Amino acid sequence: MRKVTLSIAAAVVALASILAIAPNPLRADENGNGTVPTGTLRNVAGIVTHSGGRSVQVGTAFFVAVPSLAFPGRSFVYLVTAHHNLLDGYGKPRDGLLLTLEDSKTGTMREEPLPLENRWVLDPNEEKADVAAIPLTPQGASIAPIALASLLGSDDPFARPETGAQVYYLTAATVGVNQHRFEALARFGHVSVPAPADTEVIGAGLQQLSYLDGGGAPGFSSGAPVFVSAGLRFALWGILEANTSLNTDPVFSGLAGVLPAKYVAETVKKMGEVQDKTLQGSKAPAKLE
Repeated sequence: MRKVTLSIAAAVVALASILAIAPNPLRADENGNGTVPTGTLRNVAGIVTHSGGRSVQVGTAFFVAVPSLAFPGRSFVYLVTAHHNLLDGYGKPRDGLLLTLEDSKTGTMREEPLPLENRWVLDPNEEKADVAAIPLTPQGASIAPIALASLLGSDDPFARPETGAQVYYLTAATVGVNQHRFEALARFGHVSVPAPADTEVIGAGLQQLSYLDGGGAPGFSSGAPVFVSAGLRFALWGILEANTSLNTDPVFSGLAGVLPAKYVAETVKKMGEVQDKTLQGSKAPAKLE
């Protein structure tokens, strides 16, 4: 199993470069229709590569904030995506991957290189789960990480929502010809299969996935965060799996797989624990600006 190993420098940078972030919860209106607050649209980023002078969409990633126990009021920020987005068709690490973000000063789209696959952390309990994360806080970028409390875990009463519950997922897009602009796109659907079931994912193997309808997702949506209605709020239900080899039964036509958020929660919580221990054992200042 790949170990969660993070350097003191990485831990300090991840903590010092971010203030406490707690975006407004995602809520439904009085009619039960989902609304997407502007700030929460900035938890997603695109993963692209360049080929033939063109930008090619590979997948979607999103940011999650994990509160530090060692330094109350501060949070670690992690970038999360589907693990298979970091691999090529032969299961080898892709090189030349870039992250598309909105610049906080200019509002234009910009690209930043992503670390190679071997730098990313996998689920500490299920290494084959199709999730990967890395400490990343892009300087000068307009981002609003998802709070850890907004992830559905295995002990959450809404971890297995009812069939028909409203969902939406966010993807990143680049628009404009002469001046590129970053846009976060929201697409809506409903829970179709709430209980996870074995599903073969191309490039990732056997996964435990739930399903949503209205998810006729193009390939670049793989790794997108999926939110589900949980009472009067929306919470992260999981990661969209665009590359699923679904049952040939026509009843599954048009459905999209969702890797449950518990795998995301397990991964980022373990990373936060490791970074907290690293900081406590270092000579890091008690108060970081």
